[in-house]
Amino acid sequence: MTEENYFHHALYVDTVQCNGCVHCVRVCPTEAIRVKKGFAVIDANKCVDCGNCYRVCPVKAIKVEQDDLTAIFNYPVRVALIPSVFIGRFAQDIKTETIYGALLKLGFTYVFEVEHGVSTVAEGIRSYIAANPQVRPLISSYCPAVVRLIQVRYPSLADHIIRVKPPVDVSAIYCRKFFEDQGCDPEQTGIFYITPCAAKIAAFKSPVGESKSPLSGVINLDFLYNKVLAIIYQDRKNLTAEFQSPPASAIKWSLTRGEVSCSTVRALAVDGMHEISDILEKIEEGQIKGIDFLEMKACQEGCAGGILTAGNTFLTVANMERRASMKSHTCSCEVSPLHYYQSFLSGLISLSPVEPRSGLKLDQDVEKAMAKLESLRKIELLLPGIDCSACGAPTCHALAEDLVQDKGNISQCPYMDLLSLNRGQISGAEALDHAENVWTGRIKD
Repeated sequence: MTEENYFHHALYVDTVQCNGCVHCVRVCPTEAIRVKKGFAVIDANKCVDCGNCYRVCPVKAIKVEQDDLTAIFNYPVRVALIPSVFIGRFAQDIKTETIYGALLKLGFTYVFEVEHGVSTVAEGIRSYIAANPQVRPLISSYCPAVVRLIQVRYPSLADHIIRVKPPVDVSAIYCRKFFEDQGCDPEQTGIFYITPCAAKIAAFKSPVGESKSPLSGVINLDFLYNKVLAIIYQDRKNLTAEFQSPPASAIKWSLTRGEVSCSTVRALAVDGMHEISDILEKIEEGQIKGIDFLEMKACQEGCAGGILTAGNTFLTVANMERRASMKSHTCSCEVSPLHYYQSFLSGLISLSPVEPRSGLKLDQDVEKAMAKLESLRKIELLLPGIDCSACGAPTCHALAEDLVQDKGNISQCPYMDLLSLNRGQISGAEALDHAENVWTGRIKD
């Protein structure tokens, strides 16, 4: 029976470039990567598209799937749904109206900032927290990598995820409705999110908590940034467009503490996948008390540190904070573009329950699963416990999991091979063959 794949993924391995160095193996928060036959292999049911592997790969063998920019021209109405972090990526001497103008020149017919949807989402989160006092702490659904991490590695916490759509979905729903009210066929309106991370590409292709994404496509932020910058350098003086910035607090929503700063309850902000894993483990063990709301973002400094944001994370954060500060000192009497659609949007912001999807399922049959668990414990006692990754797995425990699921061989462990060699149980040539099977791929199954 073929194993069901839970998710669509935006990250994949270029096996031509990969040299099997195990950098990616060691940083994956769900232990989804192994080195086999000389290159990295990603377990589709464990990967959460956090991008840690992408960051550390020294040969750029981890790639990101993305939609082609030419796809926008399949639609008469072409909306660029940009996050505030996209504006923050540009130098301070480049005005926001210039960036908007360059996007229009690139082929979009309308530009809208995602963070206009923040006020609707923030109100939805406040209402959800108040309506669910029996579950604490409640966890933001903003970051799709975190949502998938909980599904895969901490499935018992799935009901802690706040079932409210993120600002990108709210803004996309608004744009589609707005143009429909202007007489445009919704099927002829293309809404493209400019994403700072791979997880949001995966979330568009395989959404969690909703049957279909309101987006039409997702475009790599770094790729589009370079396109826009080239246009600005060519014709900055003639680029301009009307725009309305989101409120100051909304501009910083995607940064670490951006959601917490809008919260009225006891809240904690955590960034970085390993730090998040540590907190989630403490929640499972009942060690986190007195916290109502958890903001969790996979990337350090939030979306400013996204793998597709590129550039210097801290300069991007500084630019966004400066823009928010300038906005806070301007007239606050502006009416939000979403103002007249609040009732409509409030009725559509709920997510369906998030389904737990454990990445480790030893067997469908409970008795067989228990027997395999006992075998796993015995195998782990035999292994050296040094977690060197020389076997192609991140830890000795991970190798033991592979063995009980018939996804590996004890000979992958050089320590075990050395013992067998010293005892005369295998020859030096056989030990070499075992190593080659992991690291060069010259030995076939």
